Amino acid sequence: MNKRITQLFLCFILSVAFKEVVAQQDAQYSQYMFNSLVINPAYAGYKESLNLSLLHRNQWTDVPGAPTTQSFIADAVVADGKIGLGLSVVNDKLGIQNQFSAFANASYRLKVGAESVLAFGLGLGGAQFGINYNKANVDQPETNINAGRSSSVVPDARFGIHYSNEKFYAGISTTNLFAKAIDYSTATQDLVVSQGRHFFLTVGYLLDVSDFLKFKPSFLLREDVKGPTNLDVNNFFLLGEKIWLGASYRTSLNLWNKPGVVGNVSPSNAVVGLVEFYAGSSFRIGYAYDYSLSKFNGYDKGSHEFSLGFVLGGGKKNLTILSPRYF
Repeated sequence: MNKRITQLFLCFILSVAFKEVVAQQDAQYSQYMFNSLVINPAYAGYKESLNLSLLHRNQWTDVPGAPTTQSFIADAVVADGKIGLGLSVVNDKLGIQNQFSAFANASYRLKVGAESVLAFGLGLGGAQFGINYNKANVDQPETNINAGRSSSVVPDARFGIHYSNEKFYAGISTTNLFAKAIDYSTATQDLVVSQGRHFFLTVGYLLDVSDFLKFKPSFLLREDVKGPTNLDVNNFFLLGEKIWLGASYRTSLNLWNKPGVVGNVSPSNAVVGLVEFYAGSSFRIGYAYDYSLSKFNGYDKGSHEFSLGFVLGGGKKNLTILSPRYF
């Protein structure tokens, strides 16, 4: 294995040897704009139909122990569209770590004017964090490294606000609300799980270029306080109400001095190409490819992300690609 990659995973193994692990943080997605419930519970019921979505992500292809992520979401509206209900499940694996989380989400949706909706969402659930020590690969085994598996289950919550009309949307949300309230040191004897609180800001707008072509710029600002702020700038084109073609630029910003961040952190720049295709009125398939522009470039073969979406049943919106399904 390449020397730099070996050093990367050696740092992780050393943290296990000292019996203190800072767990992997929230999973990263490139198609979050089609999978928004995993970052904002206020998105529950947004499509006003039964919405199902599956996603699989392979990050840093060909790098041993690189992250892999699977997610499943389901949401719908009840009470004449005033209440959104949703389920979000994520399985995230990094090296010998594994994180499985499930949240029940609910949103209260208020009509603002003729076409706008302001939603407040709350997600309640929990996560199971695990380490498989048997998969640790070290040249000189340490006696402090346990054999077998260790796991812990902790409760968690998330909150969000989402505003939308036919042309514009904006959302703000936070995850890991219990991060400061739980004594993680008692989770298990050998595993200390410490999740950082994350904040998300999303904004997007739809511009009609012609009857055939629509343009949708958007951005995602992600903040975890303990590291650089992450920014995604996205540009999408919708062709003939059937195909989304887009590109994103992801970078890191050092907006202010943060305690706990040691030294200068190199920006994790990347470019992303995305395509989403609607096969009929109720089925969507998507693909995204990430190409790293950071110092990690050359040690991996990019990241691949696949998604499937289904819209089932009726609802106020019919099953053609009408607003608010643009978002």
